[in-house]
Amino acid sequence: MIYFLYGPDTYRSRRKLGEIIAEFDKKAGGGLAITRIDAADRPETMFSVGRTASLFAAKELIVIENAFAAPHEEIIDYVRANLPRWSRDRNLTVIFWEGETAKPEAVAADLKRQAEKSQEFLLLGPAAAAKWLVAEASRRNLRLSAEEQRLLVDRFGSDLWAMTQELDKIRDGWSPGRAVRAEEKIWSFGDAFLAHRRSTFRPLVNLLAAGYDPIYLVGALASALRSLALVWQGVRTGKLKKMTAGLNPYVVRKNIAPAGSASGESIAKSFQALRRADEELKTGKLPPPLPLVKLVLKK
Repeated sequence: MIYFLYGPDTYRSRRKLGEIIAEFDKKAGGGLAITRIDAADRPETMFSVGRTASLFAAKELIVIENAFAAPHEEIIDYVRANLPRWSRDRNLTVIFWEGETAKPEAVAADLKRQAEKSQEFLLLGPAAAAKWLVAEASRRNLRLSAEEQRLLVDRFGSDLWAMTQELDKIRDGWSPGRAVRAEEKIWSFGDAFLAHRRSTFRPLVNLLAAGYDPIYLVGALASALRSLALVWQGVRTGKLKKMTAGLNPYVVRKNIAPAGSASGESIAKSFQALRRADEELKTGKLPPPLPLVKLVLKK
């Protein structure tokens, strides 16, 4: 049996993954053998999927993450060749989890056809994010004012990871209104990161001491870098107004000078470093705030 979970909204897809695992374990009465594979990190483990049954459990559940990021073409071939057999096996359940829209498309189409269930998790729009926030706060026995709801949705949009971190802080007495008053500190942090990364270490220490979550800070840096990239592209193509239509005019003006001295290569490397830190934090590969500290200290 095969399940396929994919899409850019990794918060909801990971929650769904947890629910499926818990449900299968409950049905198996605790006698479920669970194996987790990250094909991007350890691609060779893919070749063991479904080849040997567990000695201690009648049912086996295998969770495969990032199969399409595996570096070897033979892994994709192995997956496609074995999909029919896995889908028919009543004692074996394989859950494929992908953080982005699955590629290559031909393999994704095969997975969807063979899967017992496939589900795509798209990023939520503002109205849907607001509805999700109210439901999530209720689930946590939190009551948010209309102003608090507006502030959270305006600030984080579809970033449910960041919103859940804020809900944790609200539970512990944090007020969303403080985030508005601290906006300049975050902007200064992002500006310092873009200008001279290592100069960001002391502001980072202060922000962490003030209670800011590392995932939120990585998101703030990513937002600052996206703004710079849009201005950089707009300046070089002569389409600055069109490229930055969604940005605050002040943000555009302050990025004009940095965009003039930045290179496409340096911006791309910064995006790669931010993505790596984001993945390390969200998957728990490194304990927080270590990925963020590594990020700002790297030359």
